[in-house]
Amino acid sequence: MQDFWANPDFYFILLSICGSLSLLVTSLIVFRFLAIAVSIGYLVVIFWVGLDKVGMIAQLGTSILGVSLNALMITKYFYARSMASLEYTWRSVYVENFSLMLPFEFDKLMKYGQVRRIAFNGEGNVLVDLNQDFRSLYYLLDGSALVSVKGDKVATLYQGDWIAEESFLTAEPSKDTVKVSSGTLLEWTTHDLELLKRKQPAIHEKLKLIISRNVCHKLMRAYQDEQRIIHEKA
Repeated sequence: MQDFWANPDFYFILLSICGSLSLLVTSLIVFRFLAIAVSIGYLVVIFWVGLDKVGMIAQLGTSILGVSLNALMITKYFYARSMASLEYTWRSVYVENFSLMLPFEFDKLMKYGQVRRIAFNGEGNVLVDLNQDFRSLYYLLDGSALVSVKGDKVATLYQGDWIAEESFLTAEPSKDTVKVSSGTLLEWTTHDLELLKRKQPAIHEKLKLIISRNVCHKLMRAYQDEQRIIHEKA
Protein backbone atom coordinates (compact mmCIF):
# COMPACT_ATOMS: atom_id res chain seq x y z
CA MET A 1 0.00 0.00 0.00
CA GLN A 2 2.86 2.39 0.80
CA ASP A 3 4.40 1.79 -2.64
CA PHE A 4 0.99 2.46 -4.22
CA TRP A 5 0.70 5.97 -2.76
CA ALA A 6 4.32 6.71 -3.58
CA ASN A 7 3.92 5.74 -7.23
CA PRO A 8 3.77 8.82 -9.57
CA ASP A 9 1.73 6.82 -12.08
CA PHE A 10 -1.17 6.78 -9.61
CA TYR A 11 -1.23 10.60 -9.52
CA PHE A 12 -0.94 10.85 -13.30
CA ILE A 13 -3.98 8.57 -13.60
CA LEU A 14 -5.85 10.55 -10.92
CA LEU A 15 -5.13 13.86 -12.65
CA SER A 16 -6.23 12.42 -16.01
CA ILE A 17 -9.53 11.32 -14.45
CA CYS A 18 -10.03 14.77 -12.87
CA GLY A 19 -9.29 16.41 -16.22
CA SER A 20 -11.87 14.22 -17.95
CA LEU A 21 -14.51 14.80 -15.26
CA SER A 22 -14.02 18.57 -15.55
CA LEU A 23 -15.57 18.32 -19.03
CA LEU A 24 -18.90 17.67 -17.31
CA VAL A 25 -18.90 21.18 -15.84
CA THR A 26 -21.32 23.43 -17.72
CA SER A 27 -19.80 26.73 -16.59
CA LEU A 28 -16.92 27.70 -18.86
CA ILE A 29 -15.18 29.86 -16.26
CA VAL A 30 -15.34 27.06 -13.64
CA PHE A 31 -13.96 24.65 -16.22
CA ARG A 32 -10.98 26.95 -16.82
CA PHE A 33 -10.23 27.14 -13.09
CA LEU A 34 -10.37 23.34 -12.88
CA ALA A 35 -8.09 23.06 -15.93
CA ILE A 36 -5.53 25.29 -14.21
CA ALA A 37 -5.74 23.19 -11.03
CA VAL A 38 -5.17 19.97 -13.03
CA SER A 39 -2.25 21.51 -14.94
CA ILE A 40 -0.62 22.64 -11.70
CA GLY A 41 -1.09 19.11 -10.34
CA TYR A 42 0.72 17.77 -13.41
CA LEU A 43 3.58 20.22 -12.81
CA VAL A 44 3.99 19.01 -9.23
CA VAL A 45 4.12 15.35 -10.30
CA ILE A 46 6.45 16.13 -13.23
CA PHE A 47 9.04 17.77 -10.99
CA TRP A 48 8.62 14.91 -8.49
CA VAL A 49 9.39 12.35 -11.19
CA GLY A 50 12.18 14.45 -12.71
CA LEU A 51 12.64 16.05 -16.10
CA ASP A 52 15.22 13.44 -17.04
CA LYS A 53 12.47 10.83 -17.48
CA VAL A 54 11.08 10.15 -20.95
CA GLY A 55 8.22 12.45 -21.97
CA MET A 56 8.42 14.70 -18.91
CA ILE A 57 9.73 17.75 -20.80
CA ALA A 58 6.87 17.49 -23.31
CA GLN A 59 4.39 17.08 -20.46
CA LEU A 60 5.95 20.10 -18.74
CA GLY A 61 5.43 22.27 -21.83
CA THR A 62 1.82 21.12 -22.18
CA SER A 63 1.07 21.89 -18.53
CA ILE A 64 2.66 25.36 -18.66
CA LEU A 65 0.74 26.12 -21.85
CA GLY A 66 -2.50 24.97 -20.23
CA VAL A 67 -1.97 27.20 -17.19
CA SER A 68 -1.01 30.21 -19.33
CA LEU A 69 -3.86 29.99 -21.85
CA ASN A 70 -6.55 29.38 -19.24
CA ALA A 71 -5.20 32.17 -17.04
CA LEU A 72 -5.32 34.50 -20.06
CA MET A 73 -8.93 33.57 -20.87
CA ILE A 74 -9.98 33.99 -17.22
CA THR A 75 -8.40 37.45 -17.20
CA LYS A 76 -10.25 38.37 -20.40
CA TYR A 77 -13.51 37.04 -18.93
CA PHE A 78 -13.36 39.25 -15.85
CA TYR A 79 -11.96 42.23 -17.75
CA ALA A 80 -14.92 42.16 -20.16
CA ARG A 81 -17.25 42.31 -17.13
CA SER A 82 -15.49 45.24 -15.47
CA MET A 83 -15.86 48.99 -16.02
CA ALA A 84 -12.24 49.09 -17.19
CA SER A 85 -13.26 47.49 -20.49
CA LEU A 86 -15.39 50.53 -21.42
CA GLU A 87 -14.09 53.73 -22.93
CA TYR A 88 -13.92 56.45 -20.29
CA THR A 89 -16.43 58.67 -22.13
CA TRP A 90 -19.12 55.96 -22.02
CA ARG A 91 -18.77 54.90 -18.39
CA SER A 92 -21.15 57.48 -16.94
CA VAL A 93 -23.74 56.68 -19.65
CA TYR A 94 -23.49 52.99 -18.78
CA VAL A 95 -23.81 53.54 -15.03
CA GLU A 96 -26.76 55.91 -15.31
CA ASN A 97 -29.00 54.02 -17.72
CA PHE A 98 -27.51 50.73 -18.96
CA SER A 99 -26.45 48.98 -15.77
CA LEU A 100 -28.91 46.13 -16.39
CA MET A 101 -26.38 45.00 -18.99
CA LEU A 102 -22.88 43.77 -18.32
CA PRO A 103 -20.15 46.13 -19.58
CA PHE A 104 -19.24 43.90 -22.54
CA GLU A 105 -22.93 43.68 -23.51
CA PHE A 106 -23.19 47.48 -23.48
CA ASP A 107 -20.07 47.66 -25.64
CA LYS A 108 -21.65 45.28 -28.17
CA LEU A 109 -24.87 47.30 -28.15
CA MET A 110 -22.90 50.45 -28.98
CA LYS A 111 -21.34 48.75 -31.99
CA TYR A 112 -24.78 48.23 -33.53
CA GLY A 113 -25.69 51.92 -33.26
CA GLN A 114 -24.14 55.24 -34.24
CA VAL A 115 -23.70 58.67 -32.69
CA ARG A 116 -25.77 61.37 -34.37
CA ARG A 117 -25.10 65.07 -33.75
CA ILE A 118 -27.78 67.61 -34.57
CA ALA A 119 -26.74 71.20 -35.24
CA PHE A 120 -28.78 74.07 -33.80
CA ASN A 121 -32.02 74.79 -35.59
CA GLY A 122 -34.43 77.32 -34.12
CA GLU A 123 -37.48 75.55 -35.51
CA GLY A 124 -36.24 72.15 -34.39
CA ASN A 125 -35.31 69.04 -36.35
CA VAL A 126 -38.15 66.53 -36.61
CA LEU A 127 -36.91 63.11 -35.53
CA VAL A 128 -40.30 61.46 -35.27
CA ASP A 129 -43.52 62.64 -36.89
CA LEU A 130 -47.10 61.89 -35.94
CA ASN A 131 -48.36 58.51 -37.29
CA GLN A 132 -44.87 57.69 -38.60
CA ASP A 133 -43.89 54.03 -38.75
CA PHE A 134 -40.95 53.04 -36.58
CA ARG A 135 -37.65 53.86 -38.28
CA SER A 136 -35.07 54.48 -35.57
CA LEU A 137 -34.63 54.31 -31.82
CA TYR A 138 -32.87 57.28 -30.19
CA TYR A 139 -31.17 57.91 -26.86
CA LEU A 140 -30.44 61.50 -25.78
CA LEU A 141 -26.80 61.93 -24.76
CA ASP A 142 -27.16 65.69 -24.35
CA GLY A 143 -29.59 68.43 -25.29
CA SER A 144 -33.38 68.20 -25.06
CA ALA A 145 -36.33 67.29 -27.25
CA LEU A 146 -39.85 68.68 -27.48
CA VAL A 147 -42.78 66.27 -27.69
CA SER A 148 -46.01 67.61 -29.18
CA VAL A 149 -49.33 66.27 -30.42
CA LYS A 150 -50.94 68.20 -33.28
CA GLY A 151 -48.94 71.29 -32.37
CA ASP A 152 -49.62 71.17 -28.62
CA LYS A 153 -46.57 70.65 -26.40
CA VAL A 154 -47.07 67.69 -24.09
CA ALA A 155 -43.59 66.96 -22.70
CA THR A 156 -39.89 67.77 -22.78
CA LEU A 157 -37.25 65.04 -22.97
CA TYR A 158 -33.80 65.42 -21.42
CA GLN A 159 -30.44 63.69 -21.28
CA GLY A 160 -30.93 59.98 -20.60
CA ASP A 161 -34.39 59.78 -22.18
CA TRP A 162 -35.38 57.64 -25.15
CA ILE A 163 -37.14 58.78 -28.31
CA ALA A 164 -39.50 56.55 -30.36
CA GLU A 165 -39.28 53.91 -27.66
CA GLU A 166 -43.04 53.26 -27.64
CA SER A 167 -43.04 52.44 -31.34
CA PHE A 168 -40.04 50.19 -30.77
CA LEU A 169 -41.80 48.27 -28.00
CA THR A 170 -45.25 48.07 -29.61
CA ALA A 171 -44.38 48.18 -33.35
CA GLU A 172 -47.17 50.75 -33.77
CA PRO A 173 -46.97 54.15 -35.55
CA SER A 174 -45.85 57.13 -33.51
CA LYS A 175 -48.54 58.92 -31.51
CA ASP A 176 -46.69 62.23 -31.27
CA THR A 177 -44.10 64.47 -32.91
CA VAL A 178 -40.59 64.83 -31.49
CA LYS A 179 -38.30 67.74 -32.38
CA VAL A 180 -34.70 68.38 -31.32
CA SER A 181 -33.22 71.88 -31.68
CA SER A 182 -29.67 70.69 -31.02
CA GLY A 183 -28.03 67.79 -29.25
CA THR A 184 -26.21 64.48 -29.49
CA LEU A 185 -28.03 61.17 -29.76
CA LEU A 186 -27.37 57.48 -30.09
CA GLU A 187 -29.36 56.03 -32.98
CA TRP A 188 -30.28 52.44 -33.81
CA THR A 189 -32.14 52.00 -37.10
CA THR A 190 -34.63 49.21 -37.69
CA HIS A 191 -31.89 47.35 -39.57
CA ASP A 192 -29.48 47.73 -36.63
CA LEU A 193 -32.09 46.43 -34.20
CA GLU A 194 -32.96 43.47 -36.42
CA LEU A 195 -29.29 42.50 -36.54
CA LEU A 196 -29.04 42.90 -32.78
CA LYS A 197 -32.10 40.73 -32.20
CA ARG A 198 -30.81 38.01 -34.52
CA LYS A 199 -27.18 37.94 -33.38
CA GLN A 200 -27.49 39.08 -29.74
CA PRO A 201 -31.01 38.14 -28.55
CA ALA A 202 -30.10 38.42 -24.84
CA ILE A 203 -28.84 42.00 -25.30
CA HIS A 204 -31.95 42.86 -27.32
CA GLU A 205 -34.18 41.65 -24.47
CA LYS A 206 -32.19 43.62 -21.90
CA LEU A 207 -32.51 46.72 -24.08
CA LYS A 208 -36.30 46.34 -23.99
CA LEU A 209 -36.20 46.06 -20.19
CA ILE A 210 -34.06 49.20 -19.93
CA ILE A 211 -36.45 51.14 -22.16
CA SER A 212 -39.49 49.90 -20.23
CA ARG A 213 -37.90 51.16 -17.03
CA ASN A 214 -37.31 54.56 -18.62
CA VAL A 215 -40.95 54.72 -19.74
CA CYS A 216 -41.99 54.19 -16.11
CA HIS A 217 -39.70 57.03 -15.03
CA LYS A 218 -41.26 59.30 -17.66
CA LEU A 219 -44.76 58.51 -16.40
CA MET A 220 -43.71 59.24 -12.83
CA ARG A 221 -42.11 62.53 -13.90
CA ALA A 222 -45.22 63.54 -15.85
CA TYR A 223 -47.40 62.75 -12.83
CA GLN A 224 -45.16 64.81 -10.54
CA ASP A 225 -45.23 67.74 -12.98
CA GLU A 226 -49.02 67.54 -13.16
CA GLN A 227 -49.29 67.54 -9.37
CA ARG A 228 -46.93 70.50 -9.15
CA ILE A 229 -49.01 72.50 -11.64
CA ILE A 230 -52.20 71.67 -9.77
CA HIS A 231 -50.59 72.70 -6.49
CA GLU A 232 -49.38 76.01 -7.97
CA LYS A 233 -52.85 76.80 -9.31
CA ALA A 234 -54.41 75.97 -5.96
